[in-house]
Amino acid sequence: MEPLVTVTMLSAPTLLGGAAATAAWLALYPPVPRDLGGAADLDEEAERVSIPIGDGDTLAGWHLAGTRPVTLLLLHGYGRSHHRMWRYAGFLRAAGYGALAIDFRSSRRSRRLPTTLGHHEKDDAEAAWRWLRRRVPDHRLGVMGESLGGSVALLLAADHPDLEMVIVDCPFATGGEAVDDMIVRFLRLPRWPLAPMARRIGMLASGCDPCATDVVEAAARLRDHRVLFIHSQEDERVGPAHSERLWEAAGRRHLLWRVSGAKHNRAWIARRAEYERRVLDFLAGAPL
Repeated sequence: MEPLVTVTMLSAPTLLGGAAATAAWLALYPPVPRDLGGAADLDEEAERVSIPIGDGDTLAGWHLAGTRPVTLLLLHGYGRSHHRMWRYAGFLRAAGYGALAIDFRSSRRSRRLPTTLGHHEKDDAEAAWRWLRRRVPDHRLGVMGESLGGSVALLLAADHPDLEMVIVDCPFATGGEAVDDMIVRFLRLPRWPLAPMARRIGMLASGCDPCATDVVEAAARLRDHRVLFIHSQEDERVGPAHSERLWEAAGRRHLLWRVSGAKHNRAWIARRAEYERRVLDFLAGAPL
């Protein structure tokens, strides 16, 4: 029995390492479903645009013109595409707002980049912001994002005071805490050794530290913006404490809607009428 015991003991770390490597790879390149969530597909109604991002690369975008001189940049979350954001664009456009939805390069089919929890995604958002500045120079601009897209929205707004209105749904506070929550809260696995292993594999595969993204620091620079934080209280992926920390860092002067009875980025589905009313009231400057 000794050889069997030896093989088993030697195999355990190998199996664990293999499992961590597989999980990290799937985290870097997750499946991207066409997630409309019951909303209308606006692809045919939108203008398909190609947004330059540098080094000869481009970003795919879908632009919907509005009747008001206000346009919002819509940023999807992890493992999703612009289709996810049509649920918001639908009621925004009905109220007269313009919208630009993009696919992060980490979600496109060809020449796909790894998900970096903010590094590449922030560059993508910057390119989209520059495109909007040229396309609608006289418009007031805002940004709306969910999950990863919400965190990127905060990072972007912190660098651009002209992004007057910021709406974020279930953002994470730091990349490191997002990794921890995914492992412990969602997968229900031990943080150690999986989180350090996932971080190392992510760095080797992408050249970026997935835990380096600090959205709390960015939130502290948003005191002159108008921000609506939304977080599902039963969020199984990114705990509500993330938005609480971001709200605190931003000075507690912004709006924080704690949505009961909803899971990660499911507030629109769980409380659709109230969700749309709150977002539109926020954009109009009405008290919530």
